Amino acid sequence: MAYLSEVHLKGFDRYKYKSRDTSPLSTYVMHPFWNNVVKLLPMWLAPNLITFLGFLFLVSNFAIMGYYDFDYSTSNNTKHRPIPQWVWLYCAISHFLAHTLDGIDGKQARRTGSSTPVGELFDHGLDSCSTALLPLTVISMFGRSPLWGGNPHDVMFPLLACCAGFFLSHWEKYITKELYLPWIYDVMQLGISVAYLVTFFGGVEFWHFNVFAGLSCAQTMRWVLIMGFIGSVPTSLWNIYCHCNTSSTEGQSAGHERPSSPTAAAATPVKLTLYDALGPWVPIVLLTVLYCLWAKYSPTDIVDKQPRIFYLSVGIVFSNICCRLIICQMSGQSCELFNMLLMVLASAIALSLLQPAQEVAVLYVYTSGVFMAHIHYGTSVVLQLCDHFKIHCFTLKKNPSS
Repeated sequence: MAYLSEVHLKGFDRYKYKSRDTSPLSTYVMHPFWNNVVKLLPMWLAPNLITFLGFLFLVSNFAIMGYYDFDYSTSNNTKHRPIPQWVWLYCAISHFLAHTLDGIDGKQARRTGSSTPVGELFDHGLDSCSTALLPLTVISMFGRSPLWGGNPHDVMFPLLACCAGFFLSHWEKYITKELYLPWIYDVMQLGISVAYLVTFFGGVEFWHFNVFAGLSCAQTMRWVLIMGFIGSVPTSLWNIYCHCNTSSTEGQSAGHERPSSPTAAAATPVKLTLYDALGPWVPIVLLTVLYCLWAKYSPTDIVDKQPRIFYLSVGIVFSNICCRLIICQMSGQSCELFNMLLMVLASAIALSLLQPAQEVAVLYVYTSGVFMAHIHYGTSVVLQLCDHFKIHCFTLKKNPSS
């Protein structure tokens, strides 16, 4: 199934990547480290394979933690055996490797002369999936005891804050055509690896203390994630204002290309309207409202019974929404205002309310359905773009059709 139109493909042909990273940690520590690491890689290794391997490390962390701590109760030592200490060491190493591979995939692409829009889309698409996996894995350190963890419902807003922060960066790029990399990104990535190591040496009991003002470690982490998103909003709005002001002064467009017909080979850039600029947030707001309603009015308290699956489904739908924004941004098209997976979500909520006894089954069927739909969407888009650019996704060999 072809998800991309001819207009999208022509937009990808014209796309040029532009980013800005002013973080001191990134500039003076991480990039020099990555520059040395990438030299160790063979020249035949495809950048997308590096990206995918890094993503698999994060998936393995989520899967292993899910096996030992499915409902986030293991750290309380009330229902199950404790999470083995080797798991924390594995997660620390795995997370650090994932962060490193995410930092060197682009460098490998430039090193091998294989940079294409496919690589950026593949990278950012998998990053959107990782956005939910990270907090859903880390929370196993704290468990659900009210003394140091809390109710699984408390995970909702920190998770949405992480997703919204990632979406904010790409919405900013949707308008400015430039990706501003947040300073906090590398700090958080390294901090997660350190936290896993601390847990390996000190056990989950290490986190059983109040940080300040009666706030536990878990509660503090939740507020850090929420305030991190809130604090990034003014910066993004300022960047957008500066871009629009500069574009207006120079007489250039800050908008997207809108072909007058599907067969138009080139379009005249036009200025984004306020409606176009705010449109990408519509599906995110709907996602937030629908999941909050399900969590609040669930007849069986589904979040308490199946927190990991419930929040995983949030991450899957979010990733699909975000991928569609990234595609529209890269191809120069206006973003879609509605995502069909939200209709599936609304149907699942309605069915769970009508058939309370089947709510768990509804959640599993729904999560499986949106998972397969998202995999099909992502795979189809990548294969369509690989065919368009006459490349292979995971090798540096040219497509025979070229």
